Amino acid sequence: ALCTPATRRADAQAGARRTTPPAAAPSPVRFAIAGGLSLPAGDLGANADLGTALDLRGEGRLRDPRWALRGGLSWDRYDGHGAVNSYSYVAIAGNLVHHARTSRVYEFAGLGVYNSRVEYVNAGDRSHTNLGMQAGLGLDLNTGIPRWFTEFGLASAFTSGRSSLWFPVRVGFWF
Repeated sequence: ALCTPATRRADAQAGARRTTPPAAAPSPVRFAIAGGLSLPAGDLGANADLGTALDLRGEGRLRDPRWALRGGLSWDRYDGHGAVNSYSYVAIAGNLVHHARTSRVYEFAGLGVYNSRVEYVNAGDRSHTNLGMQAGLGLDLNTGIPRWFTEFGLASAFTSGRSSLWFPVRVGFWF
């Protein structure tokens, strides 16, 4: 090939383009914090009052932007009746999330590991770890940052001998 000033300049420009680092892409994972109230049901509802719910989560979109995988850490606590001071559940769960194409509504469902703890008035606390599930509907309240959302869910820890079922209602934001 001929080496002319024009080809040398083109080679130098191509080399400069190759050494320039690529621009940083936005993170494919987003994080959120949420809190709210949790309504116990079944055996838990018969023995506990309305509780509190806290949730920390991360979510990453899949190739189809309507689908995402979510991982989270949640804590739900209820005051007990009689000999029980409180019930609490700490969960590490994974969910598949489906975002509607034309609205701000989304659905989620998944499985998790739930540690249930019963604190008695007189001591002798109990703690068990079980598999559980969660599912629900959510609504993105805005499109800016922070992005606020609200969710209505159903959670159940698969415990032996009693049902541990509750309905958390959370409000939170993505950051």
